[in-house]
Amino acid sequence: MISLFLFSFLLHSLVDASPHPDPQGGNRHRHRPGAGAVSPSTTAKIHGGGGGGGNTVNTVTQKANSDPTTVPNPGNGSPSTGTGNGKRGLAYNSTSPSLDVFSNTAITWSHDWNSLPLDAASSSFEFVPTLWGDQSPHSDNWAQNAAGHEYLMSFNEPDIISQADMPVDDAVAAYKKLMFPLRSGNVKIGAPSVSSGSGTNEHGVPMGTGWLRQFLNQCNDPDTCVADFISGHWYGCPSGACTVAADVDSFNNYVDSLVATAAGRDVWIPEFQRYGDVEGQRRFLDAVLPALDGNAAVKRYAYFMVVDGILTTDGGRVSALGKTFAG
Repeated sequence: MISLFLFSFLLHSLVDASPHPDPQGGNRHRHRPGAGAVSPSTTAKIHGGGGGGGNTVNTVTQKANSDPTTVPNPGNGSPSTGTGNGKRGLAYNSTSPSLDVFSNTAITWSHDWNSLPLDAASSSFEFVPTLWGDQSPHSDNWAQNAAGHEYLMSFNEPDIISQADMPVDDAVAAYKKLMFPLRSGNVKIGAPSVSSGSGTNEHGVPMGTGWLRQFLNQCNDPDTCVADFISGHWYGCPSGACTVAADVDSFNNYVDSLVATAAGRDVWIPEFQRYGDVEGQRRFLDAVLPALDGNAAVKRYAYFMVVDGILTTDGGRVSALGKTFAG
C-alpha cells in the first residue's frame, strides 16, 4: 500500500513551474520557507529548513484556480467563542470540499488567496479577501471585490520569486495605490504576507521578516501608507525530517520574530504547516495551538489547508487532524 506521504509527494510533484504561479494563473505554489538564498535554478522552489532541517530543496504545489467574477460573496459569519478565541481560520482553494463541514467548531474565518470566495466558501465564516499581486488580473475589480469586508490581506509572499515577487519599493508603491485608499475606521489593511525565509533571494531581495521590516519602515505615513496588521507564513522541515519538538521551537521562534517586527500591530499567520505523518502534525498542533490562542498579539491564523489528506478526508469529512485544528 502506498504511504500517505509518498502519495502526497507524487501528487504535489505534478506542477507547472512557471515563474509566477498564482491563483489566477491556475496554480498557487505551496513552498517550504527556510534559511538562505534561493538557488537561481529553482524557479518555483525554495530552500527548506523551517525547523532546522538544512537546505533540502523541495517543490510542492496546490492548485487555486477560479474565475473570481462568477462567485457570490457570502456575508461575514459570527465569531464563535471558546477554543481558538475567534482566531482560527481555513485556508482553501478550488479543490477543497465545502467549508460547511467545519460549522459549529472554533473556525470563524476563511481565505483563498483571491479577492472573492471560491465555490467551497461557507456563509458561516467571515471571508477575508486577498490582493495576491499588484498586476492584472489580481488588481482588476479589487476595490469592488474588497468592499464590505472588515479585513483585507495584501501581496502573497513578495519575497519569493515564484509568488508575488516584489522588491520592497515596488510593494510600497503598489500598496499606497491599491490598499491604503480602502482603509477606514471600519476597514483594516494588512502588510504583505512574507515567508519565514532569511537572507536574500536570487534577486538580492531580503526574505521573511527582513523584507517586512523594510516595508514597514517605508510604509509609516498616516496620510499615505499604514499597515494595521502584519502577516507571515511558516512551513516545517522538508518531509518531516525534524522532530516535532524542533518544528515547534522553530515555529514559536518565528511567531516571536513576527511579534517583534509588528511593533504593536496585530499579527496574522494565514499559512502554516508541519510536514510529515498525520500523528506528527497532530502533536505539533497540540503543542502550538494553546500558545497561539494565548498570545494576545496573534489575532488570526490558519493551518494549511482544507484538502483531503490534511484537514479533510473521504471527499469532504473533517479529518482527525482537522478536528484537532478546528476544535
